[in-house]
Amino acid sequence: MSVAHPAPRRGIVPLPTLWFGIFGAPIAWALQLIVDYSLVAHYCYPRDVPLDTPPFGALRVTGILVSVALVLIGVAALLTAAHSWGKARHGHDREHHELLEVGEGRARFMAFGGVLLSAMFLFALLMTALPLFTNSLCMY
Repeated sequence: MSVAHPAPRRGIVPLPTLWFGIFGAPIAWALQLIVDYSLVAHYCYPRDVPLDTPPFGALRVTGILVSVALVLIGVAALLTAAHSWGKARHGHDREHHELLEVGEGRARFMAFGGVLLSAMFLFALLMTALPLFTNSLCMY
């Protein structure tokens, strides 16, 4: 007699898809911070004295292009998580209190967590990119 797995529908959404939904936007935000900070620091503060304008004329454009690419990754992560949530949210036959006892619902939990995290970090990506459009780059 074989014992059934406690979460028979665990493969309803592939695990790499769930992980991308959770970590895609936070990693994009971290990359945006690292790239933008290093670009501005390198071109605005090359020595002991900060510059008024960067010597690299395409600094703003480069920062905007990097931010747009990473915002698109954040949007892709949010859409992936939302699609995963749509597929996994009705993946059970039993009541919720019974699901807690057997451990079913990992895909649903990860997909919903991905939606929340991706939405929050997509907002952070947009707010981090905002100064590229509004401020002088070499402020001190």
